[in-house]
Amino acid sequence: MNVAKALATIAGAAVAFGVVGTGIGVFLGKMAPSFLRYAVRAGGDATLEPMELGIGLGLTNGLTWGMVTGMVVVAILTWKEVRRAKHESASHP
Repeated sequence: MNVAKALATIAGAAVAFGVVGTGIGVFLGKMAPSFLRYAVRAGGDATLEPMELGIGLGLTNGLTWGMVTGMVVVAILTWKEVRRAKHESASHP
């Protein structure tokens, strides 16, 4: 796996997870605003906007987990390619 492909994999996973996380945050902000208030322990704070909080939390969590997942995928694929290359070089001296 070359560097460009690895970076594209990580960025693609981050964007995909970010979009999904934002969607979940919007859903929670609209359908369960009290859950978000409870999650950040802001209880009776009247200035808290559940939709904005849901979008922010969903996006940041989605991007973070997307990058972590992308890095794990890149590490596994790189490890697999290295093992395959070692196996091929050992079988063809």
